[in-house]
Amino acid sequence: MKIFIFFISAISITFAQNNGRVTYKSFFSETEATEELKANNRMLYQEKIDEEMMAKLLRFSLDFNKDESIFYLSESMISDAEDVSTKKYVTSLFYGYDKIYINKKENLLVEELHYNFGTILKKREANFINWELKNESKIINGYLCYKATYTYIQKWKGREFPWKIVAWYCPEIPFNYGPIRYSGLPGMIFELSEKNKGYIVEKIEFFNNPLSIQVPNEGEEFTDEEIKKRQSIIRETN
Repeated sequence: MKIFIFFISAISITFAQNNGRVTYKSFFSETEATEELKANNRMLYQEKIDEEMMAKLLRFSLDFNKDESIFYLSESMISDAEDVSTKKYVTSLFYGYDKIYINKKENLLVEELHYNFGTILKKREANFINWELKNESKIINGYLCYKATYTYIQKWKGREFPWKIVAWYCPEIPFNYGPIRYSGLPGMIFELSEKNKGYIVEKIEFFNNPLSIQVPNEGEEFTDEEIKKRQSIIRETN
């Protein structure tokens, strides 16, 4: 299989190939390791520093063609010597145990999600996001990117918690995919922040031959309400 690798410092890219892979680095877009926390609770401050360090050691892949994509953890460079519970927490926070698939033709989003009660499948429309395009731009690793935002409302116990999503997309890379479940912008998402979780492009590869993109199929299909009910049962029994 012939592979074309484009590191983000490259000057130009051609798109004769419709099959590619984007590698993203993860990071905390907002730090919780503040000077105030350091003064008040040095142990918790160090825990937050460790979490931020671990996040930078995760690599995620977005495999795509003109119709489909799948997002997954491709490499963890976190040492086995690190605290196991912290390692699991950070990996889970960045969806490291999950697989997220999009089919543009069918407008289908399939998420294979790992909860404390088991692995489940969740399906919905892929075009669920009403992006607000902003008149803001910045250079990311040599590429001109534009800003888009979306606010997701998380409902929990009768309360609403807004999650702000900020994406920076690159029209020069004409594939409208991105990290996790976010897509639909006029160009590849180079950087994304979901609340305090962030992803940024490290490299892009294009292939002559198609990649194997499989629809996730592990676990029973659940709705949002069924997930909430199962989580409530788990909490009540603990």
